[in-house]
Amino acid sequence: MNSKFIFGTLTVITTVWLVSGVVQSALAKEAKVNVVRTTGGNAVEFPNVHLQSGMGRNLLQPFNEELQTTHDIKSADRAQRMMERNSSALTGLLINKGRIVFEGYREPARRNSKMHSMSMSKSLTALVIGNLYCDGKINSLDDKAVKYAPQLEGTPYGDTSIRNLLMMASGIKKLGNHGQPKHKTYVRMRNQQATGLFMLKGHTRQYEEGTNHLYNSGDTLALSQVMESMGGLVNNFNFYIWSRIGTETGGSWMVDKQGQPIAFAGFNASLRDWGKLGMYTIDMVKGRGGSCMQEFATDMNSKQIRNERRPGEAGRTFSHYGYQTWIMDNGNAWWVGYGGQRVGLNFELEKVMVVHSYIENYMTEAHDVFNYFADWD
Repeated sequence: MNSKFIFGTLTVITTVWLVSGVVQSALAKEAKVNVVRTTGGNAVEFPNVHLQSGMGRNLLQPFNEELQTTHDIKSADRAQRMMERNSSALTGLLINKGRIVFEGYREPARRNSKMHSMSMSKSLTALVIGNLYCDGKINSLDDKAVKYAPQLEGTPYGDTSIRNLLMMASGIKKLGNHGQPKHKTYVRMRNQQATGLFMLKGHTRQYEEGTNHLYNSGDTLALSQVMESMGGLVNNFNFYIWSRIGTETGGSWMVDKQGQPIAFAGFNASLRDWGKLGMYTIDMVKGRGGSCMQEFATDMNSKQIRNERRPGEAGRTFSHYGYQTWIMDNGNAWWVGYGGQRVGLNFELEKVMVVHSYIENYMTEAHDVFNYFADWD
């Protein structure tokens, strides 16, 4: 298999890979996604709301060999070897205080590919809620969702506080396997045959809200319903975030048949623009977006509730959950998507890692690479 890499120098390197049938059989048991749709197909095959690029201050500086520290070089080498060893690795990016340290692609992923990143969209949804709260459109995170989303009247989601929805502590019996909607339901949404609101009806509460973390995409969908009376998730995401970070490739949100975004798994953007979204989050934690967003973003990316997931369930790597964000014991925050999509954030040293994959079979190594990168200034 020919694998094309573009590293920090933007030099194209071609390597030949041989994958045995035994290895492929073993990988088949891992979480997998459609490689063509992950590298741009979802942004064109299905209904999307498209966002323009090029607006706002560019949060990302290009690779500069003269600025590379010894630790940058060692970290980039580890990231390169990780991509070489794992044929499912599609992209890789390391950022040090806004400066690209490493950038890699494997075909069919390219620099302008709109990478579909599954549940990493959940963390973006939380950031929009934070902006609406700090802009006074949400009075309190402890308000019940139904106060802003009357369409949730009579559902346990409507009777859950926004804060507990952010923490996935609604206590509502989770959707499908691992808290995700059943595959057929997701496909129906994507194919314009069902709506997110429909998925929030007919559920019961398993635990008292605020007492247990129960990973549930329904909590994210309920947050998106809260935003409908304020202009919707897409418009607010574009206004508060996307239009202010100097994106270089247009983004898009997949939508259901009512035109509402699939908030739990629907955003598409290029590798570099995912990196800019990570840098935006670091800016918020560092107070560059005002004191209110600093407080919200800090809470979002810190240990709010212990992760009670059992061995064998997705998310078991992480000890805690923040607001729609996974937290490791060492304090690093992670946006996590099914199939091997990750954004890692270290706020003390302002470092970001982004990876996209089509099989979730090397994430422990990806976490280790970032931990090494983020362990030294």
